[in-house]
Amino acid sequence: MQKGTQQMRDWDKARKACESIKSDLLECNNSLWAIEKFDVTEDDSNWFNLQERIGGFQGGSVREIKIGTYTRLVRTRKGSNERIYSKTVMSDTTAETRDLLPLARDAKGEVLIGGLGLGVAIDLVMQDKDVKHVTVIEISQEIIDLVGKHFEDKHGDRLTIINADILEWKAPKNVHYDYCWFDIWDDICADNLKDMTKLKRKYAKKADKKGFWAYGECLRAQRRWG
Repeated sequence: MQKGTQQMRDWDKARKACESIKSDLLECNNSLWAIEKFDVTEDDSNWFNLQERIGGFQGGSVREIKIGTYTRLVRTRKGSNERIYSKTVMSDTTAETRDLLPLARDAKGEVLIGGLGLGVAIDLVMQDKDVKHVTVIEISQEIIDLVGKHFEDKHGDRLTIINADILEWKAPKNVHYDYCWFDIWDDICADNLKDMTKLKRKYAKKADKKGFWAYGECLRAQRRWG
């Protein structure tokens, strides 16, 4: 009974942390990436949430967005016609910060994070005094150039950012991680499961616990679409 009560408290604490976390990055950009602010109106929220509820009835999860001002990371590229194309890779909407629940609940000690992005995962775990150090592996040097210094200045010696592909990077032999969190995918789809399986095997003996962004949703996508 006491164990179950403590687990409920842990989940409640993690939920509140995820609901309150927000990116403090200012708008900026370089040749490949941009940090932008955007508003979610009542109509936007209602439409998105309706689609999520429909998905929930069909066996998916419900990731709802509240009205407000948010921050997003956008990948940009110039097409052959000189037109600029952009794709939102991630944001700090309540739908996406909800996905960080396992990280907020289980991260402690030595933490490894695959993917820098907006740095929301970093700020989230750094709130916990039980987290001693965070190592972030980011494949894009351009993202590191854009936002890396902001987080290094903020968190000091508790943070190390390394430019590498988490799927190929080899952790130091003498380091063991208490928790690993992987968020390296642009979209939720069954194709992500292949990378997740590789990372599970790769860190099977290097980490006590592991978590993956939208893992449950990817499994549901596989069952639904094959």
